[in-house]
Amino acid sequence: MTAIILVGVAAAAIIGMSIVFGGPLVGAILAVVLIVGGIVWFLAAGGSGRTAGEVAREAPDQEFLGPGGPDDPER
Repeated sequence: MTAIILVGVAAAAIIGMSIVFGGPLVGAILAVVLIVGGIVWFLAAGGSGRTAGEVAREAPDQEFLGPGGPDDPER
């Protein structure tokens, strides 16, 4: 969810700056590209057939540095 919000904010910033500095045509082109990209992203995520929970469960465990970590000489 955070990634979607960040992409939306970045898209809004790019579109806003292009409208201010590059004219409405550039803003319209960027808007179309972002909308099409969002649709492709949505379809790719939906077509994978995996839920967000399944993806999270398959992620490798994080190894932290510090006592007992991979860089600990006593390990």
